[in-house]
Amino acid sequence: MRIVTAAVLVVLGVFIGLPAMAQERGTEAEARAMAEKAAALMVTVGPEKAIAEFERPDGGFRDRDLFVVVYDQKRFVICSPGNPNFIGRDAKLFIDTDGKEFGKAIIATAESHDGAGWVEYRMSSPLTHKIELKTSYVVKAGDYVVLVGAYKP
Repeated sequence: MRIVTAAVLVVLGVFIGLPAMAQERGTEAEARAMAEKAAALMVTVGPEKAIAEFERPDGGFRDRDLFVVVYDQKRFVICSPGNPNFIGRDAKLFIDTDGKEFGKAIIATAESHDGAGWVEYRMSSPLTHKIELKTSYVVKAGDYVVLVGAYKP
């Protein structure tokens, strides 16, 4: 009887926890809005002041698992508050677990005639610590690339 009760509680905990996990994740619409707002700020106040805002926990550019990433003119990462290990790395060399050169895809999207769009790739989620599908909205802001990604459910 105790085993059945314990099993029922575990199953209920999983199902009850699923909506909570969904609420902890940012959406694609929120990622796009944040990327567009961040790109506009980069153009308006310049990269130094904008990046200072992106890195502040209360700056309005960090929400659950959403955060702003910025590539400089040479396409090195200069801002990544959600994953500081990427700072200083050459984005052109980024490859996901499926072998997709997602850094090059992000750069190509920013340098396209539209200067904005979505790129999908696999990345470790800060919530689950597992490799998951992520889609990032990319926007060119002057000579910089700005992106915000959301993990797909």
